[in-house]
Amino acid sequence: MAAMEHAQTAASRRNVGDKERVLSALGGAALVLNALRRPSILNIGLALGGAALLQRGLSGHCSIYGLLGIDRSGHAAEPRRLPDYYTRGSGKRGEHSILDEIEAASEHSFPASDPPSWVATPAGRP
Repeated sequence: MAAMEHAQTAASRRNVGDKERVLSALGGAALVLNALRRPSILNIGLALGGAALLQRGLSGHCSIYGLLGIDRSGHAAEPRRLPDYYTRGSGKRGEHSILDEIEAASEHSFPASDPPSWVATPAGRP
């Protein structure tokens, strides 16, 4: 029973498509193997990125995709909606965000002041 629930949870977290999973796993494995063959500071840094790619490919879950609400696995139930404070402009309810008020105030105050005029003067005199 617990194994079935774990499998359903893992499948619901999957947000990477099959081609991306294969390419991520292959690229990550190549970076890790390259670091094992030729150890250097640069290759060790690349191996850390390779380990992240390998984990992404094997698990089928990308944390960055999760934060951005992207699902390329092909079996998304419904697209994730960003919270209201990320929206800009009029939302579904016709409400304006604080960003609109700030933008409107900045447009009304532009230019804030006239730039100082530049007058050519001989050197040494103000």
